Amino acid sequence: MTRRQTGVGLTETMLALALGLMLLAAASQVFGSAYQAWRLQGVTARMQDDARLVLQRMAEDIRMAGMFGCLRLEPEDFRVSDAAQAFANPIQITPGNIILVGAALPGLSGPSDWTVLSDCRSWAHVVGSQHVSAGDLFALPVRRLVYQLRDGSLLLLTKTQNARLIDNVRALELSRVGQRVDIRLTLYDRQHQLEQHHQISVAVRNPQGDA
Repeated sequence: MTRRQTGVGLTETMLALALGLMLLAAASQVFGSAYQAWRLQGVTARMQDDARLVLQRMAEDIRMAGMFGCLRLEPEDFRVSDAAQAFANPIQITPGNIILVGAALPGLSGPSDWTVLSDCRSWAHVVGSQHVSAGDLFALPVRRLVYQLRDGSLLLLTKTQNARLIDNVRALELSRVGQRVDIRLTLYDRQHQLEQHHQISVAVRNPQGDA
């Protein structure tokens, strides 16, 4: 009379181990895919935020271009030789580059390029040094800003500082269409093979400043 074997045999043990390894591999694959999706989502959101902030800043400066105070400036109002030419063409566009001349917005360090002094009634002078308002004297700081695409980075250049605004820029397309400026910004993250396209159209508020 033979005895019946009891317990778990080698075959059952190997089968259970194989099934466990398969489940572990499947779980690892699912976790890896979820982690990769989470990383891509974070990179996508960061690129979108960077583009939004940069385009918003560019739009604000474009709207201020050609803003030179409360009176229309005449040739005799300029006390510095370089100001007249810059004020006559406050928006200049070349491939990957836009130059803006207008009333300075807060947030940039250093002195302005010019100051428009005026009583806002009968006279105005454009001087090359920075002044402050006092009494009936209105002093408007004016800056020359350059947004420039260089080596995959969008830079903001002023007289006193060069600031890198955003990296991973594949293309910056600018065009003037009537009284608006169209901006198309292409970002590309090489590590994640991710490309984004952003665009904005900005109305020119001070077209009378253009030559």
